[in-house]
Amino acid sequence: MKFSIIIPTFNRSHLISIAIKSVLDQTFSDWELIIVDDGSTDNTKEIVSGFKDERIKYIYQKNSERSAARNRGIEHANSGWICFLDSDDKYLPDHLETLNNELCIDSLPRLIVTGTLIQVNGQLKKNPLINSESHNVLMEIWTKFILMNSVCVHFSILQNNHFDIRYKYWEDTHLWLRIAAQFPFQQIEKYTTCQISNEEGTVNQSRNNLTLDIVNQAINSIKDLRDNYENIFIDKLKKTDFNNHIDSKYRNFLYINRQCKNVYRSFVIWLLAMFNKPSWYLVTELPKIFMNKLGIGISKNDN
Repeated sequence: MKFSIIIPTFNRSHLISIAIKSVLDQTFSDWELIIVDDGSTDNTKEIVSGFKDERIKYIYQKNSERSAARNRGIEHANSGWICFLDSDDKYLPDHLETLNNELCIDSLPRLIVTGTLIQVNGQLKKNPLINSESHNVLMEIWTKFILMNSVCVHFSILQNNHFDIRYKYWEDTHLWLRIAAQFPFQQIEKYTTCQISNEEGTVNQSRNNLTLDIVNQAINSIKDLRDNYENIFIDKLKKTDFNNHIDSKYRNFLYINRQCKNVYRSFVIWLLAMFNKPSWYLVTELPKIFMNKLGIGISKNDN
């Protein structure tokens, strides 16, 4: 097999058919699809079993979160290149063919990403591409984000670089940064995958669910890269780069919680941000927490 596509899923029986069909509809046919059911209690197994194609593998495991499910899929892969797809998203028909065309030119083990369209309430927008010609691609990766569906990485790279199961948030960027610091990176400037928001209000719901646990996990994962992977980031990222990124994450999390009118979370994040890196900007943010609670200064784009 040329490509192994890994889909982790949990109670998505009503959505996973779209993802599976998008793989079956690929114009390039040399692939295997590994579906790792992370402890679903719905009829996911029956839905998957309804697709009669020997290239589809179904693996069930006790609920261990998506990072563990993806790692499990990698363990069962039988191809040279690993791709990922979330169970509520889809590939466009030419996704694998586009990747294969590039690999026919150069088969050097690397991290490859294509462009991803984001569909929200039927409207499509383009996720920003990574500038692979940038003097610092790593900074590009953590500011623009690589979406899971767009990734293709050589199997040999993933033998010693896994998803870190300690983190449920930012765990993908944690891995992409580690890989991009050690291996070549390529951005294909063609949009071949689609991330779908399936329910009205999904974006705002996810914002409201930005708990302090998620905030702490995101910050701790950045600190983990800074403190425990210093050797692979030499001459690529400095400690000040990590510290500045932590500060920017705190500011973003603070803004989101302010706009959601969550005073308690906003104030805790503000304290953490001030402890991390005091600034006049953060001083001016404090009264906004209470103004937003009263509905003053709420952005229309966040309603």
